[in-house]
Amino acid sequence: MAEISHGGFRRLCDEFGGYDWYFTEMLSAAGVVSTSRYTSWYFDFGPYPKKTFVQLAGNNPDLFYRAAEKILTADIAGIDINMGCSVHHIRSRGWGVELMNRPETALEIVQLLKPLTDSRPLSVKLRIGKEENPDELLRFCNTLVEAGVAFITLNPRTSKTNRNRPGDWKYVDLLRRELPVPVIGNGEIVGRTSYLSRQESAGEGPVMIGRGAVQKPWIAAALKKPESKPEANLQPATGYGPSMLTEDGQVDLQAVIERFLDLLETHQPEDFHVSRGRRFFLFL
Repeated sequence: MAEISHGGFRRLCDEFGGYDWYFTEMLSAAGVVSTSRYTSWYFDFGPYPKKTFVQLAGNNPDLFYRAAEKILTADIAGIDINMGCSVHHIRSRGWGVELMNRPETALEIVQLLKPLTDSRPLSVKLRIGKEENPDELLRFCNTLVEAGVAFITLNPRTSKTNRNRPGDWKYVDLLRRELPVPVIGNGEIVGRTSYLSRQESAGEGPVMIGRGAVQKPWIAAALKKPESKPEANLQPATGYGPSMLTEDGQVDLQAVIERFLDLLETHQPEDFHVSRGRRFFLFL
């Protein structure tokens, strides 16, 4: 969700309602520590900082510590450590899912950040690992939990599985059964049918929606409606700008596009408007 889940996009989602928590786009720990003309934009934790987790990426424990120290001056929900991104240029730097291949470094990062977060949750986002090995995945997760991780988000694919292949949600079920902390399932939830299918595979539990929320920013509100009602028939959120719904509660896609562009201009620097817009419209 890099270049997508910025403050403007989160506000778009919030105007439809239904989301319990928000996560920022993956932020480089080194980038947070350094100062540039873009730094202030990354510190936009709205629309509700208290329900927003800031996701950090990197592999240097000291930079993670300094970045978290800086971020935690804001009244955010907590810190999320990215140990799941499998994009080539992220893996080549030893970030994301590569931290699962460096368990000592992963553990050190958690141990350093836990005292900083205090009462605020520290979480980790993972994949299954290099290969399907339930015992190794459990061992790795238990180590993180013992060090203070409050919950884990799992995208149940290996580090080499591309997005065209479905994840195996039996691993979400495994972690939910075996770990003493909440486990959030992530991946391929694009509507009610896929949501119910994943819950059937892994038991009831929280889910994280990424690209599905870009395709349908209203997806959380739709999923929280009674199953007997049409998914697209929504109620307008209150306290916001122009409605993105028609009079009969259907999504007005043109209004969604115009609202996103307005929010993009407000919440991202001009240099980023074209690239962020392209990323969004690739999935919408």
